[in-house]
Amino acid sequence: MLWLRRIIAIPLALVFIILFIFLLVVFRVNATAGNPDFYIDQLQQADIYNFIYHDALPTALEETQIGGDTSEAPIDVTQLTPHIPGMIEQTLPPEWLQTQVEQIINQVLPYALGDTQGFNIDIPLKDRVEAASQAVKDTLHKEDVFPNLYDQAIDLAVAESAPSLEELPPLFSLSGDDMESILRKVLPGEWILMQIDTAIDEAVPYFTKDKEYFRVQLDISERMDALETVVADILKKPETYDYLFEDLVASSIQQNTQEVTQLPLGITITDDEILGAAREALPLDWYQARVTDIVGQIFSYLKGTQETIDIVIPLADRKPAIAKVLGDLADQKLESLVESLPMCTSVQLSDLLSAPLVDSLPQCRPVDTSYSEVKELLGIDISILLAPFVDMWIPDQLVFGDAELRQLLAGEGSEDILAQAREWVQNGLTYTDEDLRTQLGADYKNIEDTRQWIASGFTFTERDLRHWTVEAGGEDADEQWQSFDEARSQIGTVRHWVWVAWLIPVLLLAGIGALGGQRWNSKLVWAASVLAMASAIAYAAFGPLFSALAKPKINDAIMSGVGQTEGLQALAAEKGITMVQNAIDSFVGGINIQAISLLVVSVVVIVLVSVWHPWSRSSE
Repeated sequence: MLWLRRIIAIPLALVFIILFIFLLVVFRVNATAGNPDFYIDQLQQADIYNFIYHDALPTALEETQIGGDTSEAPIDVTQLTPHIPGMIEQTLPPEWLQTQVEQIINQVLPYALGDTQGFNIDIPLKDRVEAASQAVKDTLHKEDVFPNLYDQAIDLAVAESAPSLEELPPLFSLSGDDMESILRKVLPGEWILMQIDTAIDEAVPYFTKDKEYFRVQLDISERMDALETVVADILKKPETYDYLFEDLVASSIQQNTQEVTQLPLGITITDDEILGAAREALPLDWYQARVTDIVGQIFSYLKGTQETIDIVIPLADRKPAIAKVLGDLADQKLESLVESLPMCTSVQLSDLLSAPLVDSLPQCRPVDTSYSEVKELLGIDISILLAPFVDMWIPDQLVFGDAELRQLLAGEGSEDILAQAREWVQNGLTYTDEDLRTQLGADYKNIEDTRQWIASGFTFTERDLRHWTVEAGGEDADEQWQSFDEARSQIGTVRHWVWVAWLIPVLLLAGIGALGGQRWNSKLVWAASVLAMASAIAYAAFGPLFSALAKPKINDAIMSGVGQTEGLQALAAEKGITMVQNAIDSFVGGINIQAISLLVVSVVVIVLVSVWHPWSRSSE
C-alpha cells in the first residue's frame, strides 16, 4: 500500500508548500514591521539624518523664505537663512537626532505591539540649550552676518531717533548723519557683539537652572572715553558756539548793561556793539580750545571721580582784547563827534585852552587841528576811559554749577539728564531675573515651567500619552483608549505565541516523510525534498518572479502616486520612494535568504542521505 500512502502525501505536500510560504511571509512581516531594528536600519540605510540637514532643511528654508515679507520689517533677517541649517545642526547634530529617534522607536513600537506595558522617552535638553547658545554666538561672529545686522540696527536707531533729535536741547542739536557717526563711534560693532556674547553666557545658566538668577549688565563706563571725544567734537561745532555765546555769554553781559550805554564825552555804545566786541575777542578757536577741558569736567562728574560740577570759563584775560575792540569803536565815534564840532573863535579857543573839559566835549574845535591833536589837547585816553566800563560789563569768569548745567541741558519737559546719565554710568544698564519677573507678572510662571523642563529634560510616558489622548478625544476617549489597550494585548499575545504556528508545517513535513518513505532514510529524503521544493518555490516567487513581474508594477504605482512635485516635496518624494524600495527589497530579500538557506539545508540532507545509505549497506 506504499503507493496509496504516497498519493496521500502529495496533497499534504501541496498544503505544506502553501502554509510554508504563508508562514515565511507572516514571520518576515513580524521580523520587519514588528521589529524596531528594522526601522532603525532603514533610516540609517537611507542616510535620513544627513538628508534632513543637508538637503531637506535648506530647501524648506528657501521655499518658506524665512522672515517672510521683510519690506516693512525693522531688520531684514533673511541673510540668516543660509546659516540656519548649520545652527540647527550644531544645536541638534545628526548623531543626537539619530539617538533620540532610535530611542523613540525602541520604546514606542514594543509598547504599541503589546510587548511591553509602558514606555519612557527621556530626551535631555540642557546640553542642547547650551549648544544652541554657542551656535547663535558662532553664527553672529561670521563675517557676513553681524556687520550687516549692525548696519541695519544703526539705520533703524537713527530713523527712530529722528523725532527725538528735534526735541534735543539746542546745545546738542544733531542731524541724522551726526547721530549715525556718534552711534558707530560710541557703540562699535565689535563691542556690541561682545555684549551680546556676555548676555547669552549670563542668561543660559539661568534657563538651564545652573543658576537661580541672572544679571545682564551693559557697562557704559567702558565707552565713556569714546563718548567724551564725540561730545567734545559736537560742542566744537560753530553752531554750538553760536548758541552758547548767545545763551550764556550774551545773557551774562546783558545783565550788566542797559539797552543803550552812555559813556563820557557823549559816546554811546549799544548792547549789540558790546556783544560784537566780546564775540570778536572770544572767537571760535578760543572757544574750541576750552571745550575739551569743559567736557572733561562733566564726564569726571558722570564717572564719579568728582561729586560736583563747577565749570569755570575765565574771561579776565580777554578783557584787554574786548577793551581794544570797544576802544577802536569808541574812538571812531568820538572822531565823528569831534569832526562835527564847529571851528572855535579866538575867544572860544582861549577859554578852551584855559579850562579844558574832562567829561564832555567842547563846543568847538581849534582851526587846523587834527583829531589826534584835539585828544592830546583835551587829555583824552579812550582805553583808560573804557576800562571801568569793560570791568563792569564783562565778568572775570563764567561759572556753571550743577543747577546751571542741568538747566542748560534740559529741554522742555525733560527729566534731569545729568542725574539719569550719572546713574547709568555708575551702575550700568542692567536687566536681571527680578526685572523679568516684574515685567511678566503672572506670565512668569511659564518661564519657570520652561526652566524646569530644560533642566529635567523632556519626558514622555504611556501615562502622558493616555492623558493627552483622553483630553483631546472627547467623550469617547476612554472607550477608544480601552479598545487600543485591548488591541495591544491581543497583538502581544499573538506575537508571543506565533512561533507555535510552525508546529503545523513541521508535523505536516513529518507526516509526508512518514507516508512517502519506507525506511528512515527514504522518509528523510521525502521530507527534505518537499522542503526543498517549497524553498525553491518561495525563492522563485520572491526572487526572479517578483523582480520581473511585481517590482516594476510596484515602482510604477509608487511613482504615479507621487505625481509631479517640486522643491521640498520632490526631495521628500524621492527619499520616500528610495526608503519604500529599500524596505521592499529588505523584506523580500529576507524571505529569499530564508528560502535559500532552507533549500541548501534540504539539498545537503538529501545528498548526505543518498551517500550514507549505499555506504551503510555496503559496510553491512
